[in-house]
Amino acid sequence: MKKVIYWIVNLLEIAFLVGAYLVNYFTPRKMGMARFVVYENMMIEQNYTNIQSIKMIAVGVVILLAIITILIYFVNKKNVNITMIVVTIVITFIYTWFTVMNSKDTYTAFYLISSLIGCAALLQILKTLISILFTKQK
Repeated sequence: MKKVIYWIVNLLEIAFLVGAYLVNYFTPRKMGMARFVVYENMMIEQNYTNIQSIKMIAVGVVILLAIITILIYFVNKKNVNITMIVVTIVITFIYTWFTVMNSKDTYTAFYLISSLIGCAALLQILKTLISILFTKQK
């Protein structure tokens, strides 16, 4: 049962990343996608007036969770594959870089892409954290 849930979370993570790529690919190429993204941007900016602070809080939460996960890994010396930690660091870095260095002006679909990459990063962090907490000591 644990393996099934693990693979479902992996597929969901990949779906989020592929979805971010597809949104980025189709936004400048398909008019319907461009209209949808512009409408969603308008609704997000209308509903959330201070979007910059929300961006920074989201990045801070993801970085904090990643640091906590890495610290728990090194403190407990659990029998967890190091590739999970590396993937967590890489996805957190990608999310942080994309969210901090870009905006709606550089990517039309910035809010949608950023949220998809953020969901993938959170899934990876939670998957790694659960794996660390529920594995046995060496």
